[in-house]
Amino acid sequence: MLSLELIDAGLVLAGRHGDSVAVLGEVPGVAVLEDSATLTGDEAAARVRLKPLLAHTNFWRGLGVEPLPRPSRLVGTTADLAFAQVSRVLEKYRSDGESILLSVPAGYSREQLALLLGVVNETGIGVAGLVDAALAACSHEPAPARVLHLDLELHQAMLTVLEYVGDAAGGDQGGLKRSRYEILPRQGVLALQQSWLRMIAENFIRKTRFDPMHEASSEQRLVDELPGWLEQLAGASSLQLTNQFGDQTLQIELEREQFIAAVQPHYAELLKLVQSARVAGMPIELRLSHRIAAMPGLVEHLATLRDCDVRVLPRGSAALGALNYEAAIRRPAEALALTYKLPMPRAVASGSSAGAEESTPAQLRPTHVLFRGRAWSISAQPLSVGWTAGNGVRSLVLPSAEPGISRSHCTLRRHNGSVYVEDHSTYGSYVNEERVSGRTVLTVGDRLRLGSPGVTLELIQLVKDDGAPQD
Repeated sequence: MLSLELIDAGLVLAGRHGDSVAVLGEVPGVAVLEDSATLTGDEAAARVRLKPLLAHTNFWRGLGVEPLPRPSRLVGTTADLAFAQVSRVLEKYRSDGESILLSVPAGYSREQLALLLGVVNETGIGVAGLVDAALAACSHEPAPARVLHLDLELHQAMLTVLEYVGDAAGGDQGGLKRSRYEILPRQGVLALQQSWLRMIAENFIRKTRFDPMHEASSEQRLVDELPGWLEQLAGASSLQLTNQFGDQTLQIELEREQFIAAVQPHYAELLKLVQSARVAGMPIELRLSHRIAAMPGLVEHLATLRDCDVRVLPRGSAALGALNYEAAIRRPAEALALTYKLPMPRAVASGSSAGAEESTPAQLRPTHVLFRGRAWSISAQPLSVGWTAGNGVRSLVLPSAEPGISRSHCTLRRHNGSVYVEDHSTYGSYVNEERVSGRTVLTVGDRLRLGSPGVTLELIQLVKDDGAPQD
């Protein structure tokens, strides 16, 4: 079984052989269109600054079938570019009868996911399942009540909020679920890279009068050398940088602090992104991709947040996590769907007794359900939702004219410290676009869609003046 982590800053391929799983390779999601060939990965990255008009760095996020502004004889759309790269990544495994799991970052539309399946299946290696990439990356250890996952793509940063839901005593299998996500545009790897290149060029000009950004060849050399320089800064306070100008070898020395200062505005935005996802009164459990750890000073910067436990995940965490949870992710070809929840064990908080029944933390437990500006309270007495009121029960009556709504569509109830939705409908209930099977735990901010297209309700929490949840 293969597994592919589709983060365009580094597509990571992993595989299982016997009982062991391992990373097989990593390439950037970059392509250069030449007349006779389509270059991808490292080969393309080595030409991006030499042929900027032919370079593409956003085709995974912009996956579609619209014509490219500058198509080549071989490639006409971003889907063609994605196929060219994934074919190259998987070419040596086609004859092995392998299937593949895809770890997909949040933010893809349904249409893009369908197109992604078609692109990968066309390589001859069938897709066996899809899982949220942040969820898979954080699946290697018992789950806390709430964990944040931060990653950098080429053009943006992605923060995913994951929450533990369910309890065995209530009959709902516990697990970690993607709750929501935030995308921060223009704060990806390429933006940080450009800030560093600008700082390096300014120092070369100041000390040698040579501008390495003036020529494409010397600019490309800077791009090629930059990852190695950043790696050296993990254990050094300064380093020597060289560049070639004609027959001259020019050299400057830069401090680690200069690299950090050059991207301080980007780091500040990432810090604000994490802080904005904080729940009042709860510590932050922050998990960082290996790409974050490669940025000088960024881990230390994020660790300055109050009550923040920061851990760096190993390379390929999402791809490896998908392999570990294959049984929960795998689906028949005709029923493939993105997995938002994995049946992980719950982390035991210090001082808690083993075997105690778990409940949703108070800060994450909804108190009301909101529909068209009106809020209905959720209590131990079931709240019936549908287009007719039940006899002797609390009811949220929906418009009967709405398509896809059943007479008694679902029930909301608070039980043993958690809030549940139980589906009774013909047309289905969906929590954050994942269909409810039996009953599912709800948390603050969840969107509950009833039927198709149906109606959407939001789970909210009333709070006190200090932000603490009302009882």
